[in-house]
Amino acid sequence: MKKIISLVIGGVLLTTSFSPLSIQALGDTATSGSRTIASGEVMAVDPVINETREIIASSTKGDASNKALEAVILAVKSKIEIPEKYSDFDYNFYNSGYNNEFVWSLVWRDTKENGHIRVEADGDNRIISYNKYNYNQKDNPVPTNRKKELLGKAKDFIKKIDSSIFNKLVYKDSYFEGIYSNNYVYTFERVENEISFPDNSVSVGINGATGEVVFFNSNWLYDVKVPSGKAEIDKEKAAEIIKDNISMKLVYRSDNYRIFDKATSNEKGKAYLVYEPSQNYVAIDAKTGQVYDNRAEWVNDRYGSIAEEEKQMDTSATVGAGRVTLTDKEMKKIEELKNLISKEEAINKVLDNKYLYLDKALKLNNISLEKNNYYNNSEDYVWNMYFMDPKEIDYSTEKDYYRAYASARVDAKSGKILSFYAGLNNYYDEETDKWKTVEIKYDKDQGKKILEKFINSENPSRFKNSTLANETPDFVAYYIDMKPVYAGYNYQYNRVNEGVEYPNNNIYGAVDGITGKVYSYGYYWEDDIVFESTKGIINADKAMDYYLAKDGFGLKYEINIVNTKENNSYETTKNIRLVYRPDINPSGISPFTGEQLDYNGAVYTSRKPYEYKDVPDTKDNKEILLLADMNIGFEGEYFYPDKDITINEISKFLEGVGYRYNRETALKGDKNISKEELAYIFITELGLEKVAKLNEIYKTGFDDESAINKDYVGAVALAKGLGIVEADGNNNFSPKSKITRREAVKYILKFLEARNGDIYY
Repeated sequence: MKKIISLVIGGVLLTTSFSPLSIQALGDTATSGSRTIASGEVMAVDPVINETREIIASSTKGDASNKALEAVILAVKSKIEIPEKYSDFDYNFYNSGYNNEFVWSLVWRDTKENGHIRVEADGDNRIISYNKYNYNQKDNPVPTNRKKELLGKAKDFIKKIDSSIFNKLVYKDSYFEGIYSNNYVYTFERVENEISFPDNSVSVGINGATGEVVFFNSNWLYDVKVPSGKAEIDKEKAAEIIKDNISMKLVYRSDNYRIFDKATSNEKGKAYLVYEPSQNYVAIDAKTGQVYDNRAEWVNDRYGSIAEEEKQMDTSATVGAGRVTLTDKEMKKIEELKNLISKEEAINKVLDNKYLYLDKALKLNNISLEKNNYYNNSEDYVWNMYFMDPKEIDYSTEKDYYRAYASARVDAKSGKILSFYAGLNNYYDEETDKWKTVEIKYDKDQGKKILEKFINSENPSRFKNSTLANETPDFVAYYIDMKPVYAGYNYQYNRVNEGVEYPNNNIYGAVDGITGKVYSYGYYWEDDIVFESTKGIINADKAMDYYLAKDGFGLKYEINIVNTKENNSYETTKNIRLVYRPDINPSGISPFTGEQLDYNGAVYTSRKPYEYKDVPDTKDNKEILLLADMNIGFEGEYFYPDKDITINEISKFLEGVGYRYNRETALKGDKNISKEELAYIFITELGLEKVAKLNEIYKTGFDDESAINKDYVGAVALAKGLGIVEADGNNNFSPKSKITRREAVKYILKFLEARNGDIYY
């Protein structure tokens, strides 16, 4: 099938270099690849692409003329200073994709320092994003400014860009991006009529070391009427409507941890129970009580189902990177084993299967015997095969580029089909620019019966412990009056334990309604999983009460996008509506206690900034407070700065700055750490432990070097050379002395500076 993909998403219309003397009248031409097309010239193009161009043309706000470019440059430079050294200029004029609006992207480059300033502006020359970056600059990874000290600078930048939106913003939160960017990110949310409007927000990034604004992003809906903040129904009524339209569903989820099974002496996965809302999104109109289950409407849209068709392309039939492939000689030896089927038998298992969609033109393209790494089981092998139509395509004469193809994986021991996928052709006639209508002989229910017979023949034991969880239209055969006619149906069966679904394990498949054949099939199933017992759980209604009582459910403004296509014109309209919406994240509720669960099944606790009653905001405590601004610290109300720190606490600090202290050579334990041990830990984390072991070549220069454990002399010398540790006033190191939490913070910050030093570049 020749894929029909809308070029509206992310389509770049113009790209060129700019100088004041070379601006062309861009409104008179458009570029297509390397060729300039004069206005009025007719090209022989695909009708769908041609229609897409009409869509783009009809939705352009502003134009791409030389005057428009000049206007947006002047508008940007009136708000943002562009230093003279950023002398190389370039631009794009492109469609943003999300809402079909056009955006100017302006880039000034400093070729000597390899840096850039990039600004995006909308059709009304309003700045929507800003980014300043220098590829050669090596910043100190440790902030020198407190997070709160730079908040005013973030606010001032927003005011300079657009004072009208600043007056409607409320500061929400800030966070530290990490030691590799060293940026504080400040987020602001739009508020109208004292009601939150989370769809519209602004973020500003400021470098914690230099205090410079490095990025700005604005997601703002202009020129649209905001409804009044008066709700005609109250929160309790909205909760009742939500309960009538969605429910809490009890399911199993995996916690990604392993537990030891004494009976088998093996580790097993664990599945925990959780109540989840039956829909990811639901909102109740605060004025009418209408229920919304979608925030985007597509009216008479030809392309609405193409993405679904692309999404269903099954990748499970191929084995990913890292597979173990056998040579011809090894394959021959393995085939001699009686417990593995031969290559020919594996091929016939697929070709002779009466349920599978197999085009007559298909020929075997390649086949390999591989370890079944898809299920992390090195003892099992699979035959992995790919079929295709060998006919070559003459692109100069042919209109239809589709060639039949299929792939399959067959268990080399049992002969059962593990997965299968076959491509389907569409019924679009390129010559006549029309859709062919075909007879769809099998409906959704008939397709389900066909698939279930196939699954029962290949996977009976797992299918017995499954239940139908989802069935959706899949493949579009043709269109009538721009509306899709589906000829394929997709089904998913979730694993069940004690009557409760485990969506992480499932069997899926799809059936062609024209031929009644299975064109997609596969499954994922963990044989080593332990399920939590359902004994003592609360009911779904009670879980819903707990769910709606969590933070996040309330009155909000939100955006609704309506996409309409009529008579070859395309229009996107944005509306603002007042709704009650449960923005509750994470959404899982414990079926035993009603508490909110995180994605590993643990009780969720919101992350709060580190604040300590025993660490006042003074100059002496700045290093501790800087680390807290970097989201690193100790839980609780007290820091206890004079308390000796343990090895495990140092390890947690290192994890907080992006390190995983888990090497075999690492020091571990709850005992207090000495200075020489800390030096060893730092050098180990820097990957220099092997060099440090050459102790006889090192001299530390400390007067008390003889007191240093001989196994740590190299590490101490390297740590001193990197500026992590230093001598006291008497040129002593005091290697056996313990380290307080306050001192540990100082060493951690020096360690980060060393990690960013020239030794690693």
